[in-house]
Amino acid sequence: MKNICPKCGTKLGALYLKQNCPECGCDLLYYNMEENLEKDAEQAEKEFEALANFLNKVTPAFIKNKKSK
Repeated sequence: MKNICPKCGTKLGALYLKQNCPECGCDLLYYNMEENLEKDAEQAEKEFEALANFLNKVTPAFIKNKKSK
């Protein structure tokens, strides 16, 4: 983890353990959390699509016929 505030750029000590920046009051733990969650969701969708394509290629035809009924 970087020892600077992501919002104001203030250098923080190596052992600074508080949740908020002392200068601007920015929440260090949850700063840009929504953007990070959106990126994670997009990555999960890509991985799930790749897995579905792989399973579609590997699954035998008689199993696909049983699933469709």
